[in-house]
Amino acid sequence: MEAGRRASVPRPQIIERDATRPAPSRLRYGSRTGTARAIGAPSASLERAAALERSFVLKDFRRIAVMVAIALALLVASGLILNVAER
Repeated sequence: MEAGRRASVPRPQIIERDATRPAPSRLRYGSRTGTARAIGAPSASLERAAALERSFVLKDFRRIAVMVAIALALLVASGLILNVAER
């Protein structure tokens, strides 16, 4: 019976914060103006990652261009077929 009463009593919430960590700033997600923050030559691993990302984006653009070309070709072909079918 007593255990049931103890379980139903709400516990106060105590939030302990690490004093060494600064509080998050609201400007964190704001727009940043000016020059890039990085100084010096990029590392080899960053260069490789950037090259892989660029090649992936180029492949995506090629795929999109192929799909647009196919869609336009189908549109023109369907227009020609409909013109011939109407006569």
